[in-house]
Amino acid sequence: MKKLAIAAAAMLSVSALNAAELTDITAADIQAVRIEAPVLAAQQDEAAKCGHVSGEISKLHFLANASRSQLISHAKTEAEFKEFIAMWTPILEKFGMRVVSTEYKTELGILKYESPDGKVVRRFLADGMNYDALSEEAMQKEQHMLVEALEKQHMTPVAAFRIKHEAFRPTFCVYYLTQADENADHEVQLRQMKHGDDIAFDLLANSVTLVEKDASFSMVYIGKLLGYKAKLAADEAAIQAKLEEYKKYLAENKKEFIGARVEKLDEPFTVGDHTYTYAVGMYFFQ
Repeated sequence: MKKLAIAAAAMLSVSALNAAELTDITAADIQAVRIEAPVLAAQQDEAAKCGHVSGEISKLHFLANASRSQLISHAKTEAEFKEFIAMWTPILEKFGMRVVSTEYKTELGILKYESPDGKVVRRFLADGMNYDALSEEAMQKEQHMLVEALEKQHMTPVAAFRIKHEAFRPTFCVYYLTQADENADHEVQLRQMKHGDDIAFDLLANSVTLVEKDASFSMVYIGKLLGYKAKLAADEAAIQAKLEEYKKYLAENKKEFIGARVEKLDEPFTVGDHTYTYAVGMYFFQ
């Protein structure tokens, strides 16, 4: 736990998007617009036979955020949002979903859809992973690995796009289907844990599906949203008391405790009047 002094102060945060009721964009509007959308093609990879769409994105209004049963575009104009709709509507239809409304206001466009089986589209952005961004081969390998992992878990890949824009280092994103839940933290999603401290991978092995350990402090996994909390104490008795106290807090807030690791620090350190010699890292589901 080389970085527990920093990690002890870290908190996971989740932000929610609350969209207003906006004016619908008509089908005629969509058909009237001519766009330069990403070049899309059915993925022919021998190990990825689900037929997901692939291509390259260089304009960020095509890059959809996914929330609830909707795709969101940060389009600067209504015309850009129409381009977004024209790109994403056939992709959704390809995987059995139907667009039910489109709304735009103040640089925010929302495309709402429904599916017959309660599935929703979710996105994984690979920018936070550790890979050689200057190597096309390295990125292709990572993308293939993620798509294959989703297929093995019967989470249909919908699309995989390379992102080439100055806002990102060279990267990619993967869109896929999962079962919806009122609490998105409880959905089985492709996620990354990167909390600033070395991860106790063995404690999590039976709770989530590990896709890749891309660093000692980072892992890509499939499962519900993991949480992590680190605490420090002066001695072993005090750290055990803090562990039990936090487990009680998790139970009271209906969060599932997974496991914890108590360690004696290599070197004690002092902050003000307090000297710390023990640390605990605790894992749980949000």
